[in-house]
Amino acid sequence: MKMNCCFIMLLLGVWQISLAQKASGIEYPAGKVNPDSASKILYDIGNLPKSDTVPNVNFPDVNIITFKTNEEWMEYYRTRARILKVMPYVRIAKQIYVELQQKEDTSSRREYRHYRNDLEKEMRAKFENELKDLTTSQGEMLFKLVNRETGNNCYRTIKEIKGPFMAWFYQVMARHWGYDLKDTYDPKKERMIELIIKELGPAYKI
Repeated sequence: MKMNCCFIMLLLGVWQISLAQKASGIEYPAGKVNPDSASKILYDIGNLPKSDTVPNVNFPDVNIITFKTNEEWMEYYRTRARILKVMPYVRIAKQIYVELQQKEDTSSRREYRHYRNDLEKEMRAKFENELKDLTTSQGEMLFKLVNRETGNNCYRTIKEIKGPFMAWFYQVMARHWGYDLKDTYDPKKERMIELIIKELGPAYKI
């Protein structure tokens, strides 16, 4: 970070000296500066003609992350890896959730049921094996991010799409593995997740 700042300052300094040389009518071969007039050139920078323009350069914001303990750093790296692992599935889950809501609003109950069942079969064929390979912590992260992106906890989402019995069934299965599908996402409690999502910026494509 310090090297980058010094490099930028060096470029700005060279650029200002070049402007001063042109303003005072002094021309030197490339790479050569008259040592007797170099200090005068620097002092004359403030006396440039008013017609000269100074470009306005906006540098993008940079997120600097720092922690006090190794345990916090380890939590950061683990959480970041989990987010990146499940991010594609969260994106798909959100798209499906939106599509199902739109379909339900524009179709009869029978058409919606057939559409939902066909979509479920398609998703199972594509992703069931991959999702089975997720670790417990990755699965928990998947639930949290789906909750975050849809605004509903997973229990409510399953209940809306599959009905109360299936929501109860999946809740029993989830509790067996240490999840609670009724948990709601709280940004204040999930500060590490929010920090990493902010750090990822556009790379968090949900």
